[in-house]
Amino acid sequence: MSLIVNLGKIFSILAGVFTISAYACGSVEVLLSPPFLDVFLRGAASLFLVLCAGYLMNDLCDMRYDRVNRPENMFVGKRLSAGLAGWLVPALFSAGIVCAFFVNRWFTAVILPLSAGVALYNHYSKRLGLFKEAAISLVVASIYPIALALTSGGNSSSRRDSLYIFPAWFFLNIMAYEIMRDIIDSPGDKAGRGTTLPLRIGEEKARKAAVFLALAGIPVSLLPYLLGMCGNVYLGGAAAAALLLAAGTFMRNPGLSKAIFISILLVAFSSLADLHLEII
Repeated sequence: MSLIVNLGKIFSILAGVFTISAYACGSVEVLLSPPFLDVFLRGAASLFLVLCAGYLMNDLCDMRYDRVNRPENMFVGKRLSAGLAGWLVPALFSAGIVCAFFVNRWFTAVILPLSAGVALYNHYSKRLGLFKEAAISLVVASIYPIALALTSGGNSSSRRDSLYIFPAWFFLNIMAYEIMRDIIDSPGDKAGRGTTLPLRIGEEKARKAAVFLALAGIPVSLLPYLLGMCGNVYLGGAAAAALLLAAGTFMRNPGLSKAIFISILLVAFSSLADLHLEII
């Protein structure tokens, strides 16, 4: 189950990079035509390998916590030996970095510190305390500079300019999601002597912080429409995401966590649909 969940997250990130790259180019059609398509595919292959390394390393580093939180869903230590995982992680990181050199210099300049950041985060995440959620949110939000690097800055347009707004919304929601995940994982983190935000300030205060961050992202998500950068299809998706987040505040912790994640997907896919429907 852990493998399926991680692969789902990886392909969600790649889909996000595709959407952002399309915005940078101005349309899906431009992205799918030379020379952008060839560069994008090479970059996606490199990023896929780095992400696989990152999630595998996360499973490896979190084994003692996962034995408490989700023993039935463990991948490393159950379906894959820790020893083999220990060899695969550097191999996947190395393969991803090597592939990056065949993309372009801008992409390489982003993927190198990203790989280092992912590795350092996985190693120290349970000891970062108040900075854990902010650290992983910054790492995940790097999909925006990655997409701009893949498209060499993209083509000048209002759509491309919206990419300077979306990272703020994305950062707020990812941080809210990570806080909720840490609340859910508190039993294992406590058993493993972790120092996550919920363990520092209490689960109730941490949940309030997550709700505040998620709701603060709603007006930011509406800015691209209000500024004329996106159309009505995007507005519909952003509004649906806002309603889902509002409903999520009345749900238990697992429900709120899922509501935040689904709201991110709603905004992402509605932005892509809005771009495509505008063209046709």
